[in-house]
Amino acid sequence: MRQTLNLFRIGMRQITRDGMLFVLLPAPFLVGMVLKFALPVAGRVLEDTLSFSLSPWYALVDGLLACLTPAFVAMISAFLLLEERDEGISAFYQISPAQGYPYLAARMALPMIWALVSTIAALILFNLSALPMGLILAAALVGALTGLAIAMMVVSIAGNRVEGLALSKLMGVSFLGLVFIWFVPEPAAWLSAWLPSFWIGKLMRDGADPFNIIPGLAVSLIWIAIFTRKFLNRIQY
Repeated sequence: MRQTLNLFRIGMRQITRDGMLFVLLPAPFLVGMVLKFALPVAGRVLEDTLSFSLSPWYALVDGLLACLTPAFVAMISAFLLLEERDEGISAFYQISPAQGYPYLAARMALPMIWALVSTIAALILFNLSALPMGLILAAALVGALTGLAIAMMVVSIAGNRVEGLALSKLMGVSFLGLVFIWFVPEPAAWLSAWLPSFWIGKLMRDGADPFNIIPGLAVSLIWIAIFTRKFLNRIQY
C-alpha cells in the first residue's frame, strides 16, 4: 500500500507539470457550470420562441455529466500511464516491487476514487433534475467504474500517447448507451445494454433501483476485468 501511495504522489506531481493533464482536473466542474446555467436560459428562449421545453431532457443531461466527470479523470490516468510508457519509466517500475497491481492501483484505482468524489460533487452542485441523494450516489459509482473501464481500454490498446489521444477522441462512442436508452424504443434499446453508459441512462430515467444498479456495476466490472487482463498481459512482453 505504501508503494502505491508513493507512486500516486509521484503521478500527481507529474500532472501538475503537464498543462494538458492539469487542465482536465477542473474540466468536469467547468462543464457542469455551463450546463447548470446555460441550459435553463436556452430552455426559456426555446419555450418563448418555439414552445419547446428542455425540462424533460434535464435528467439526460445529468446522466451526461455523470459520464463525463469520471471520463475526464480516466483520460488523465490513461495519458499519464502512456507517457510513462513512452519515456520508459513504466519499464523501470515493472522490475521494482511496485510492478503489476500496485502500479496499476496507483495509476488507475486511486484516481477513480477521486473520480467518484468528483462525480458526486458535480451532480450535487450542477444537477438540473433535482436528483435524490441515493440516485446521485448510484450514478456516481457506476460512472466511476465506467471511467476506469474506459481508461483501461485506452492503455491496453494504445501503444503510445499519440495513439491514446486518438482513442480518446472516440470516447464518445462509449456514451451511445446513454443516448439509446432515451431515444431508441425498447426492446431495441437493450442492444446497447453491454455499454456501461446504458445503465447510467437507465438510472437517470427509471431511478436508483437495484435492477438498474447491479447490472450497471456488473457490466462495468466485466469491462475492467477484460481490459486489465489485456493490459497486464501486454506489459509482460
